Amino acid sequence: MSCLRLYYLLRSTKGSPLQMAHDPPLLKQIIAALCAVPDTAMRSHILAEKLQALPAHQAAELLQRIIIGASRRKGPYCLALDALSVPFLTQRMGNPFMSDVYTAASEQGFEELISLLSRPEASRTADQEAGPQEDLPAGVRMSRAKTLNRSELARMFADTDPRVIRVLLQNPALTESDVLKLCSRRPARADVQREVFICKKWFARYSVKKSLVFNPYTPTDIGLKIIHFLMVQDVLLVAKSLDLHPALREIARQILQAQNFPVCDAGDELPPGAE
Repeated sequence: MSCLRLYYLLRSTKGSPLQMAHDPPLLKQIIAALCAVPDTAMRSHILAEKLQALPAHQAAELLQRIIIGASRRKGPYCLALDALSVPFLTQRMGNPFMSDVYTAASEQGFEELISLLSRPEASRTADQEAGPQEDLPAGVRMSRAKTLNRSELARMFADTDPRVIRVLLQNPALTESDVLKLCSRRPARADVQREVFICKKWFARYSVKKSLVFNPYTPTDIGLKIIHFLMVQDVLLVAKSLDLHPALREIARQILQAQNFPVCDAGDELPPGAE
């Protein structure tokens, strides 16, 4: 049995949207098209292209179905959710269309999609403080981010320029422990956390996903995607954490309810055996 089963259909207080047994053929075609390409950016382009040809209410329904499929741990739907970039969709499709999609999601009770589209801020935000090397030009720092020297590399972790972090994450000398230190930093810049999130090499590691979710400086829209991939004992910790955004804690509670776990309020002791 999957550790994160479909929770949306089990909710009884908000009606029962999308309780049909099968996804429509159009969604299956879109999922197949996304699975046929190897790159996330290419998949985001394809998804935007397919959605742009649809009326807003149908686009909202398909996006909600993708979220539901991902929460059931269906691989192709997880891949589609990974391609669902709200900033890119907004840039490609325009604010008026995305506003119509949001309205349609509200009218149909698609709360998970609403949370993703609203892109709530992180639970905490960092001030725009310069890193210790940021008196140097960005090009120089990007070059230094390629170094294989461990002591020099460690100094790059404090850089707040996402371009530098992007180069740093591709450095072959970087270890998983280094990346965990980077995405666990507090305070942390949202765009730095986002660079870790979009780096396929490191985001594939479960420990990195977990570290991003539990950092209150990680943008909440990222956490709302990642939580569907967490093991249930970590979802319990999210539901309990007072540091994290209420929207993220609420999704965690819904997942737990679907798993018939005792649902704790934030700050409560965990149920026996949950740790």
